[in-house]
Amino acid sequence: MDNEKLNILFDATVLVDGLVDYHARTGIYFVAQNLLDEMALREDINVYLVAYPSKIAGLYKIKPDSATILDKNTWHSKLIFFLGSLIKRIKRKVFSFSLIRKNFSLMELILEKGYETFYSHFIFNQHFCSKELNNSVYFSPSMDAPKYISRKRKIKRFIVIHDAIPFKLKEYKNQRNNKWVCYFLNNQNYYFSVSDSTKKDFYSIYPSIDKCRIQTTRLAAKKIFSPKTDQLLANSVKSKYGIPLEKKYVFSLCTLEPRKNLIRAVKCFILFAEKNAVGNMIFALGGASWHDFENRLKNDPDICKLYSKYVTWIGYVADDDLPILYSNAEWFVYTSQYEGFGLPPLEAMQCGCPVIVSNNSSLPEVVGDAGIMIDWDSDDQHIEAYEKYFYNENLRNEHRHKGLEQAKRFSWESTVNKMVNIMKSQQDLGNED
Repeated sequence: MDNEKLNILFDATVLVDGLVDYHARTGIYFVAQNLLDEMALREDINVYLVAYPSKIAGLYKIKPDSATILDKNTWHSKLIFFLGSLIKRIKRKVFSFSLIRKNFSLMELILEKGYETFYSHFIFNQHFCSKELNNSVYFSPSMDAPKYISRKRKIKRFIVIHDAIPFKLKEYKNQRNNKWVCYFLNNQNYYFSVSDSTKKDFYSIYPSIDKCRIQTTRLAAKKIFSPKTDQLLANSVKSKYGIPLEKKYVFSLCTLEPRKNLIRAVKCFILFAEKNAVGNMIFALGGASWHDFENRLKNDPDICKLYSKYVTWIGYVADDDLPILYSNAEWFVYTSQYEGFGLPPLEAMQCGCPVIVSNNSSLPEVVGDAGIMIDWDSDDQHIEAYEKYFYNENLRNEHRHKGLEQAKRFSWESTVNKMVNIMKSQQDLGNED
């Protein structure tokens, strides 16, 4: 192994969750995927995947062997062993289809085209020897390090912090103890904040944190997000998701949870459409369901009677279809109560779609002057914003162009460059000590 390179122990737990369950593919999952893809392209680092032992043991159903590092060249024999074990369990009728899917999904993470060529090792269990991984740092896209990492004091830990939702919104207070997200900051770790707004929030929550411990490294949209306005392709995707071909649509994409403010955004769209006799436009709502929120949306007294007339819930949207839906929407709505970053508006802008966002938290950092910004809790401002775009094609076109320019300020390459440079500099300081 080339010990001159920095070894990054990349915590893949959130990726494992997303491969097992598509509903777990929230914003953090895609951030992790993009960071991993970009790190994999670099020649100056070695990337290793790590995961919580319970995840590995539970998904593989393979007892960890004496080898502490699993080389990719041994995957064929490991896969054969896995399949043999799987067949035996099927014969015993104790291995359900869901478990089969889970096991194959995790295999995909390691073996699918692309990852296999990038990663030379996968740390299989908690007993790996740090002597075999000199010049190493731990990196997590969302959570604190597991104990078997944190016990190794020579391994510096770098964690992405996404938002301070449980501290900013009372209804999320119980999530402060969520072990899958890092909410307890300390002076032993280093942190990458996805926005200046989030960094400011955490410094106010933890005033004793050293100022050098949190650095802003903004997120970005993948390169697949670009204008795609071919009408035949657009119609094909609209048909796929049940959007009437004869109607224009306004688009919103997010998890259906209260802070996303969707009940107000949808209600105000219905009020706008009724007020202005808009008969050729609907509100297309994409995203995985969150508890019973969809039912609350449909049962709201101001919405229920006209919900089916003006709203189409299209559910989970495949990655390849998203740029097409963004590109062909009249505008995109994301008037959240609070955001740590706000990736969907950036994706929309990168596709040339005008946006309406809240004027709070990180969203002004992301959108700049390339969209309409309003108070998240104002019905009047929602309706007024809809009317501005509906009646002013010049404004829509202006924001399409401004959005494309604003989106150029963000890239995963520059984000990872900054992260790796910070990790290298801190590691060099540690080596000098």
